[in-house]
Order: sequence, then structure tokens, then C-alpha cells
Amino acid sequence: MVSELPVASVRLVGVLPHLDRPFEYAVTPDTAAADAGMRVRVRFSGKDTEGIILGRHAAPTTDRALAPLHRLVSQDVVVPPAMMRVCEEIAERCAGTVGDVLRLALPPRHARAEKADRAAAEKALEAAEAAAAGPRQDETEQAPTTTEPGAEEPAAAPRPGDRYPGLSALLARAGSPDGPVPRASLTLDPSDTWTEIAADAIGDLAPEQGALVIAPDQRDVARLSRVLAARGIEHEILAGTEGPEKRYRTFRRILRGATRVVLGNRSAAFAPVRDLALVICWDESDDLLEEPRAPYPHTRTVLQCRSAEERCALLFLSASDSVTLRALSDLGYLARLEPVPGPITAVRPRIVAMDEYLREREGASGRSRLPQEAMRVIRRGLEKGPVLVQVPRSGYVPAIACTFCRTRAQCPHCSAPLSLSGRSGPLHCRVCGRREDGYRCPECDRTQVRAMVIGSTRTAEELHRAFPETTLKVAGGAHGALEDDDVPQRGIVVATPGAEPAPPGRYAACLLLDADALLGRAAFDADVEAVRRWRGAISLVRSADDGGEVLIVGTSTLPAIRDLVAHRSSFFLDRVLEDRHELDLPPFRRVAEIVGDRDACRTFLESVDLPGGTDVFGPVDLEGPDAAGRARAVVRIEPARSRELAAALRAGVAARSARKARGSLRVRLDPPDVF
Repeated sequence: MVSELPVASVRLVGVLPHLDRPFEYAVTPDTAAADAGMRVRVRFSGKDTEGIILGRHAAPTTDRALAPLHRLVSQDVVVPPAMMRVCEEIAERCAGTVGDVLRLALPPRHARAEKADRAAAEKALEAAEAAAAGPRQDETEQAPTTTEPGAEEPAAAPRPGDRYPGLSALLARAGSPDGPVPRASLTLDPSDTWTEIAADAIGDLAPEQGALVIAPDQRDVARLSRVLAARGIEHEILAGTEGPEKRYRTFRRILRGATRVVLGNRSAAFAPVRDLALVICWDESDDLLEEPRAPYPHTRTVLQCRSAEERCALLFLSASDSVTLRALSDLGYLARLEPVPGPITAVRPRIVAMDEYLREREGASGRSRLPQEAMRVIRRGLEKGPVLVQVPRSGYVPAIACTFCRTRAQCPHCSAPLSLSGRSGPLHCRVCGRREDGYRCPECDRTQVRAMVIGSTRTAEELHRAFPETTLKVAGGAHGALEDDDVPQRGIVVATPGAEPAPPGRYAACLLLDADALLGRAAFDADVEAVRRWRGAISLVRSADDGGEVLIVGTSTLPAIRDLVAHRSSFFLDRVLEDRHELDLPPFRRVAEIVGDRDACRTFLESVDLPGGTDVFGPVDLEGPDAAGRARAVVRIEPARSRELAAALRAGVAARSARKARGSLRVRLDPPDVF
């Protein structure tokens, strides 16, 4: 074998950008078993470096003597050819290196886990061979059927997935080698649980077909795992929170096809599932699915590349419409799966916003943070089950403002925001420590101040005084997560967005407090993100037929709040897309961010050959205590030419690396917080 194919092409992991290309090495008798996709160790630039074999060749492409393969790490094919092509595609899209993508895709090898799993695989093979060679049961010895001739079989119970007819069509084409690859987005009605929909889809696959489910949070993964276990569907959880040994052993089980259903969060997007036919992603807009390591690929991008390369069906599930998925649907990339029309009261709770009529009817208390209508909703909900109260943030009081003109209270010494000490303590500055006893508003000269947003801890205290006999729990922030089973049957749960536990029987009522504050974040997507957070909480509430109700305390005329009250309305998202199109914001423009030392950022923009028509903004000096000498620039281009922009930035980073230019620099495409 060595004499026939003596040359190995190797892709190195973690090398500098200008060295991100295949290198050739000589195969030795000790590494004769090396084949495509296996891990090897080679000497590169005087260091022992990890690499992945791309293939074996009969002759080198150079006249120079080849260095030998130092060591064959394992004979496991950890990167199949299709996965290698996926990694190369991601590197091109994100203007990164293939070596960095491989570092994201491969867990560190663990020798003890590999040895233990290999022994387990051998035992499983022996058991399977023994079972196949054993005596076969005669058909006459089988248990007699109890079904009488002519009797009809009982009708199957309706499933949540049956409400979406397009889902069955997608699953019918999942894994098909011919025709277009099925891809779709499905926005669930509040009454439908995503875990049930995903379990229905997985259960409809053929036994030899594989499935991969990605969820943002480990709690979501655990919820789906419980549903699959109850249905008897074998699966594996590939989580980044596991230890190195357990994670690598799970990785090897998936690699050798011991299980064909894999669950996980962001790190499991590269799981090498055998015969992958279906990929499901839950809540792709969650920021936990944004990769913080170079080349910063979003999980959505990874799954799109896998769907194109492995021809597996792609399904995005969500409780709220996503701007990105809506844009992909408008382009024809994704199909939108709509439910069968039904009564609104059966698919969602009763949703009411505190409008002017309710406020005027209550009088002065209607303008308060916790109006009497909110107390009535909580009181009615406690008679039927638990009540959820969502607040925008944890803690106590993050900001103080004048009660008359709403001007933020700032420290007269350092201009930092003033805060309250505890519930009724004096105003003080957390930056310079100044205590401000005689504060006066610089705009209207008044002395009364109020909290702009009150955190979960303060909210819990106020509700405890109003309902002293009721069990109260706080979830999120310093209080940590609250398990689903720990939700009291007749209690109140105060939670921050994303930290809401999901009790088995759902909440009887939900209160969305400080809606205007959640909409007032300093981000261009604050309204879309607020709607997503609210709809996530609404999806945990019972339907109106079961007595579920939701009250939104905020300005009821705002488009985002009106969108919650309307059922499956596209007006809000249409308006958002129209505004972004006029302002040349994503997804109608491809955006890249260059952040680094001031001189390095400026030199990079001068040297890189950007495509014609690229808009360049900056560089602008960054602000903050750790931003001295650092700057940021933003470039954008039309999506049709995004590959050109990515190629130009990738070439510029490689050229800068080859020159050994000074200063740090980071290039990210489609950063979430660029505007």
C-alpha cells in the first residue's frame, strides 16, 4: 500500500491563515493504514501539528523531498469527505480558514474513551452475530392475534404534527437522492409544543435514516430527550457541557452509527450522523446559536451547508417569525408550512394589551407598573394553576429617571447612571461611589425620581406583598435556572426572557411587564427580539379554551405589541423588512465587521481589494475602558456579491498573516450586533 500510494495530502488544523491549504507528506510503513478523514500528527514549522488526511496519491506535485507522516493518531475516519467539503464551504462563506472550522467540528481525542468504545463496539458485534446465528422462532409458535376477522383497527390518535400538512410532504422527501432538497420553516401555534412536533417528525423517518436536532439551550435538549425516551426512540445527546471523555465516547458512537438520532446545542451541528436525512433547528434566532470562535459561523449556516452537501431535509421550528427565515422564504429557499385553520381559542391563549380603555377605566392605578388589571389576571390564574411573570432583566433597579420629564438620573461627578441602594435606599453612583442625597433633574429641576425598569428581584418582592400566601419562585440572573418540575402548582414564577421554566401542565396566565423597556434596547433589532421573547413566554401558556390568558403591560399602539394580539399576522414583519430594505440593513445587505488596533484596522482597509460597490464605514475609535487604541470598521455589499466580499476579506487576512503585520485584527461576517 505504501509503494502504490506513497503520498498523503494533509489539511492542517489551527495554522496561520496564509498556510491554510493542503500539504503533502510521505507515508511511512508505520502509517501505511492512513486514509482520507483520519487524524495524523506531522512536523510543521518545527512543531508537532494535528492534521486531517484528504487523500492518498501515487506521486507528489513537487520535486522537493517530502517530510514523513509523524504518527497516525487513530484509524477512525473522523472527517468523512462530505464533512470536509462542508468545512471548506463554511470557511469560504465566513472568510475564515478550514483549519479553524475543523477545530470547531472535531472534539479533542480521548484515548481512554476511544479504547472503551472500541471494546463496546466489538461486544455489540459479537452479540449481533450470535443473535443472527441462533434458532429462529417458527411462525406457528408466535402469539396468536386477538383481532377478529372483519374487525376494524382503532384509529390513531391525532398528533400535533398532523396540523401542519406540509410537514408530511417534507418528510416524504427527506433523504431522497433525486430532486430538490426539501427545506422549510414552521412557526408553531402557541398550543403546539416544539418537542412534540420534532418527535413526530423523527418517528416518521425510516429506521435506517438519521436525524439531527439542534436547540439553543441544554434545557431544550433535555426536554426533547424526555419526549423521545417516552416514545422509545433511541438517541444520543452530544453536548459541549460534558467532560472530554464522555463527549468523545458519544462522538465515536455517532461516528460508527450506533445511533442515528442525535440531539445537541451549537457544538453538535457538526455531529457525523450516518445516513443523515433530517436536520431540525429550534429557535434559530437565539443568540446562543452564534459561534463565538473564529470564523464565527452561525449554526444556521452550518446546517444550510450540511443540507446542500448531504442532501438532508432542513426544518426550522420557531415560536415567532424570524427576519432571516422570512427573507429566505421570500427568496424561495425555504417553504413556509402553515397549520390547518382552526378556532383561535383552541390554538392560543387570550391575549390582551393594556390599552387606553383599560387604563382610563382604572384611573390613576392604570398608569402604574403593576395596574389592578395585572393583579386580577394573576388572581384568576392562581385559581387554575401557576402564573408566569416575565420582566426584561434580573436584579433590582438598573436605571433611575425623573418622574416628570423621564430624563435619566446621572452622576454630576462622572456622568454615570445613578442607581438605588436596595428597595428604598439613597441614590448612588456605581462608578465613582458618590452618594447623591440632593439630586435635582438637570432638565426640569424636580427632585422626584422613579425606576425606568425594575428587575426580577424587586418585582418578586412587590408580588410577595400582594400575594403573601402564594409560593413565589424567581428564575434567571443570579437566581439561576428553575427546573420545570419545580414550578409550584398554584404559585407565581418571575423570570427574565429565556429563563422561563416549562411546567408539564403549562401556565394558567402570563404577565409581560415593562414591555416598552424591552423594546427600548439600543439595538436595531430590539423590536423583533422583543416579540421573539414574548412569543416564547406565550407558548408556555394554556389555550383560551383551557382558561389561559396573557396581559401585556406597555404601550398598546406599538406595532410589536399589536402583533402579539393579532393571530398569525404578517403586518409587523412586513413593516420590519420594508424598513430594513430602505435602510440597506441585513438581510438585504451582507455586512462584515473589522475590529482591531487602530493602525492595523486602517492599514487592512487600505490594502484589501474590496469588490466594487462595497460601502465602507469607519474606522471609528471604540469607546470603553478596554478599548484604548482600538477601532472598528463596517463594510457592506449586496447579497448577490457576498461571495466576492468574503473572498476579498479572506485574501486580505491571509496576506496580512504572510507579512506578519503588527497588531491584532478580527474579521467577522454578519455579526449580530453590528448596528
